[in-house]
Amino acid sequence: MKLSVAVLAGAGILSSASVWAQNAQAVAEAQATAEPVAVVVTGVRRAAQSAQTIKRNSDEVIDSIVAEEAGKFPDKNVAEILGRVTGVQVRRQGGEASDVIIRGLPGLTTLLNGREVYTSTNRNLNLTDIPTSMLQRVDVYKSQGAEMVEGGTAGVIDVRTARPFDFKGFSASLTGRAENRDKADSNDPQVSGMMSNRWKNDLGEFGALFGVSYQKGHYFDEVTWNSPPDSTVTNGTNKPNAAVTGPLDLGHSNTTGMRERYSANWAFQYKPVRDVELYAEGWSTRIDHDRETQFFIGNLGWGPTTQYTLIPGTNQVDTVTSSGNPSALSSNQAPRDDSETHQGAIGAKWNVSPDLRVSTEFVRTTSRWKQDMPIMEMFAHPTTVTGQTYVNGGARFDYPGYNMLDPNNYTLGNFIDNWQASGGQSKDWRADATYNNGEDNFFREFSVGVRVAKRSSRYEHESGNFLGADPKLNLPAVSSLAGLTCPSAPMDNNYGMAQWLVICGNYQHANIDAWRKLYGRNGKTAPDPYSLYTNNEDTSALYGKTRFGFNAGSVPVEGTLGVRVVKTKLDVNGFSRVTINNEDVAVPVNKKSSDTDVLPNLTLKANLTDTLIGRFNAGKTIQRPAFGDFNPGISLGATIGGDGVYGGSGGNPDLKPVTGKNADAALEWYFAPTGSLTATVFKHKFENYIIRSAALETFDGKQYRMDRPRNVNEGQLEGIEIGYRQFYDFLPGWLGGFGMEANYTYMKGHFIDKGKEAPFQGMSKNAVNIVGLYERGAWSGRLAYNYRSKFVDTFDYRTLRAPVGPLDLIVDPIETVDASISYKINENMGVTLDVENLTDRKYQDYHGIESNPRDIRRYDRVIGLTVRWKL
Repeated sequence: MKLSVAVLAGAGILSSASVWAQNAQAVAEAQATAEPVAVVVTGVRRAAQSAQTIKRNSDEVIDSIVAEEAGKFPDKNVAEILGRVTGVQVRRQGGEASDVIIRGLPGLTTLLNGREVYTSTNRNLNLTDIPTSMLQRVDVYKSQGAEMVEGGTAGVIDVRTARPFDFKGFSASLTGRAENRDKADSNDPQVSGMMSNRWKNDLGEFGALFGVSYQKGHYFDEVTWNSPPDSTVTNGTNKPNAAVTGPLDLGHSNTTGMRERYSANWAFQYKPVRDVELYAEGWSTRIDHDRETQFFIGNLGWGPTTQYTLIPGTNQVDTVTSSGNPSALSSNQAPRDDSETHQGAIGAKWNVSPDLRVSTEFVRTTSRWKQDMPIMEMFAHPTTVTGQTYVNGGARFDYPGYNMLDPNNYTLGNFIDNWQASGGQSKDWRADATYNNGEDNFFREFSVGVRVAKRSSRYEHESGNFLGADPKLNLPAVSSLAGLTCPSAPMDNNYGMAQWLVICGNYQHANIDAWRKLYGRNGKTAPDPYSLYTNNEDTSALYGKTRFGFNAGSVPVEGTLGVRVVKTKLDVNGFSRVTINNEDVAVPVNKKSSDTDVLPNLTLKANLTDTLIGRFNAGKTIQRPAFGDFNPGISLGATIGGDGVYGGSGGNPDLKPVTGKNADAALEWYFAPTGSLTATVFKHKFENYIIRSAALETFDGKQYRMDRPRNVNEGQLEGIEIGYRQFYDFLPGWLGGFGMEANYTYMKGHFIDKGKEAPFQGMSKNAVNIVGLYERGAWSGRLAYNYRSKFVDTFDYRTLRAPVGPLDLIVDPIETVDASISYKINENMGVTLDVENLTDRKYQDYHGIESNPRDIRRYDRVIGLTVRWKL
C-alpha cells in the first residue's frame, strides 16, 4: 500500500464509518447501503431474514436482532431485546431488564454505532437507557476482530441507530404507547418520533435525521426475606440446641419507583461526490429516577419467652413465637437519581480508488450521575411476634394485636444522610484504511488502523452520614408531625403483615434541611476524603489485519488474521486511611501504571456446501476493571448488623485487567432465507479474573465485613449454543403464517480461588428461549418463553463460618413468558397489544439449601398498547 495512514490522517481525509474498521462489518454495512436491512423491512419474516444474513456473512461469531420496520421491536429497550439472543441472559427488576451477561459472564463492552459508550464511571452503558424506537439493529459479538475496540472478555454488544442515507427519501414515524402495571397500579405514557430526509442539489447529496423519545414508568417490586441462618438463636431460650439454625430477623423490602427517560438522536450525512462522505451524529439521554425502598426488619425476639418448632426431619427452625419487646424497624430509603449521557461524533469516509478505502472519526462522550438518598427510620414497639421461616419458599411474620398503621405505635429512629456524585468524559480519535488486493489472490484484503483515547472519571460521596436517635435530642413524637408518615405499598401476596408505616419519601426530600437540624446538623456534609477519586486513562492502539481465502479441495475457505496492540496508561488518585498517633489520617495516594497487550485474532470460515458453513475463531481479549474498583479509599458503615459486624467496602488500586483466551467452533446450516440450524462450541480461559468478595477486617477496634474487588489466578468456561429459526411457509393456508425461533445454551465453568474451584456468579448452566411467531396478512404475533436454570448470586455469602457456612447465595430457576399481537391497519398505521410477565414470575433465592430461603420477589405484570404511524 503506497499511501500511508499517517499521510492520510495528516491530510484530514482518513475516515471511519464508525469506530470499527470495515472488515468485520463489511457485509452488514454493504447491506445498509444497498438495501437498508433494518429500515426497509416490512414484517417479522424480513427482519428474521436480515438477521440471518448478517450472521451468515460475518467473519465473527455474531447474533443480531433487526427491526421489523423503522424502530419497531417487540421490547421497550435494548436490555429487554437481548434476553432473546442465544447465550445472553438478563435480570428483570426495577421495572425493566438489567444486568446483561453473555455466556454467563459480565465482562462485556457496549458500543453505540461502533463507538465506545458508557454511563458515568462505569465501563459500559446502561443498556436500558436506549429506547428501541431509535434502533436499526443490535449486534451481539461472541468473538472479536483486531479492528474492534478492545475490551469485553465475554463479548461485545453494538447498538446501531438509523441514519438518513438508510432511507430512500423522506421518512417519518410517530409511536405512542400506554402501559398498565398491575402491582404499581399505574398507567403511564410513552411517545417517540423520528423524521429523516435525503436530497440532492448542485453541491452533492445531503441527509438529516432527528429522533426523540420520552418514557415514563412506575413500578413495584415486592420482596419478603429471611436473614442468614444462625446457630446461636436458641442459646437464650428454654430449649437451647447448638445444632439448630434459624434466622435472627424476618422482613419485607418493597420498592416503588418512577422513572422518566428523555432521549434524542441526530445524524447528518453529506456526499459532495460519490466516493466521499462526511457525517456527524450524536445521541443524548437524561434519566430522572425517584424511588422508595421500604424496609421492615422484624427481629424474632429470641429469648426466654421464645417457643419454636423445627421443619420435620431437619434442625432448621420452622415456626417462632416470642413475647416481651421484640425489636421492629421501619426504614425508608428514598433515593432520587439524576443522570445524563451525551455522545457526538464527526467523521469522513473516502473511497480513494476502487481498491482503497480510508476513514477517520473523532468522538467525544460526557456522562454524569448524582444521587440524594436520605434514609429515615422509625422504631415500632410490639409485644409479640410470630414467624414462619419456610412457607411456599419464603417467610411469613405478623404482630398479633398490634396496629402497624397507627403512628402512635412508632418513635423516631436513626437518620442516614446519603449523597453521591460521579462523572466521566472521554475523547477518542481513530483512523482506518483497507486495501482490496483482489479476490483471486490468497491475501485478498489488508487493513490497518490506529486509535487514541483519553478518558477521565471522578467520584465522591458524603461524610458522616449516620445521625443516631440520641435521647438527648428530645425528638418529637411521630404522631405530632403532620404529613410525616405514609402507609407502605401493600403486599400483593400473603406474607403475614401486609402494611406498615414509613416516613414518606416526598416528606424526606421536602424537609431534608429541617430534618438535619432536628438531628443536630446544619446543611449537607462535605465529601468523605476516602471516597474521592479521580482516574485518568490513556490508551493507544494499533492494529493490522488481512483477509485471505483458498480452496481446500472443492471447499472454499476464507478467513482473517489480525493483531491489535494496545498500550494503556492509568493514573489513579485517591486517599488511604492511615493511623498516626492513634488518629486516622487521610493520606493522598497516587498510583501510575502502564501495560501493553498484544491481542491476536484468527477466523476461518469454510463453505462446505451452498447451505452449510463451518467456522473456527480464536483470539485473545482483555477486560479492564471498573474505575471505581481502583479507588484506594474505604467506606465504613455506621450501623451494626444482627451478627455484631459492621458493613464496609473499598477498592483495590493494584487490580490487573482480565485476559481471556477464547475459541469458538461452529456449524451452521442455512436451509431457507428464514431457516437455519446452528451449533457453536466455545471455550474461554481467563487470567486475573476479577471478583468482589467479603472478608472480615478490623478498624478502630470494630469488625467490618469489607466488600472489595480482587484478582483470582485463573478460570475457564466452556459450553455449547444451539439455535433454530424457521417459518413454516410450506403449510397450507393460514397455517403457513407460523414460525419459530428457539435457542439453547449449556455452560459450565469455574474460577480458582485460594486453590479451590468456585462458580462464576450469575452463570446459569442451562438457558432456553422459545419464541412462537405468526405473520399472515395484516396480523402478526409472538409468544416468547425464557428459562434459565439456577445460578450462584453471591459466592461465600456474607463470609459465614462453620457450623453454618461457608455457603453460597443461590437463585432458583427463572421462567418468563411474554406475548404480543399486532394488526396493520393500513400501510401507514398499526397497533400492538403486548403483555410482559404473563405468568407472574417469581424470583427466589436461598442460603445454600432451598429450606433456608432469603428472598421471594415478585414484579409487575405489564400490559401495553402501542399505536404506530409512519410516512
